[in-house]
Amino acid sequence: MNNIRMILACFLLTGATISSAQQKIQLNHDHSKMEKKQVVVEFSDENVADAYEHYEHLKNDLVGSNPGDAKKAAMMLGKALAKIEGAETALAVSAQIAETDDVQSQRKAFSKLSEAMESIVRSSIKSGKIYKDYCPMAFKEGAYWLSSIEDIRNPYYGARMLNCGKIEEVIQ
Repeated sequence: MNNIRMILACFLLTGATISSAQQKIQLNHDHSKMEKKQVVVEFSDENVADAYEHYEHLKNDLVGSNPGDAKKAAMMLGKALAKIEGAETALAVSAQIAETDDVQSQRKAFSKLSEAMESIVRSSIKSGKIYKDYCPMAFKEGAYWLSSIEDIRNPYYGARMLNCGKIEEVIQ
């Protein structure tokens, strides 16, 4: 009887932990909360604006550990990047992300995508700011990502380490 109680207690504790992690992830997708902290960024190139919007969707899907939606976002990002001159590297990496359902592979490729996207958005910001965030633990060497919100939402670890990272630079 004691074993049953212990198993039940462990099961309930695990469920509470998962629920808490899911609630943290939902904050990332709660647009009413995001709008308060999200800075509006304007770009001089409409195609760059479109690409950055899809990049943000992809990042949020990786934060939520949702490889299916990340795959779709990467496909949409690829379509947007195809309209931007000089975006070949970002386009190739977005295609890699769109070709897999493995979230770890998507996250690894996302670090390369973020590097390529930085130069694309940096040269086209008209107003507002983008946060260049950094996680020192990602892939044992650290990795960057871009964000429109000041709060850290780590795409490399999702709920496991949602707030791991820091703002490295504010791009304006």
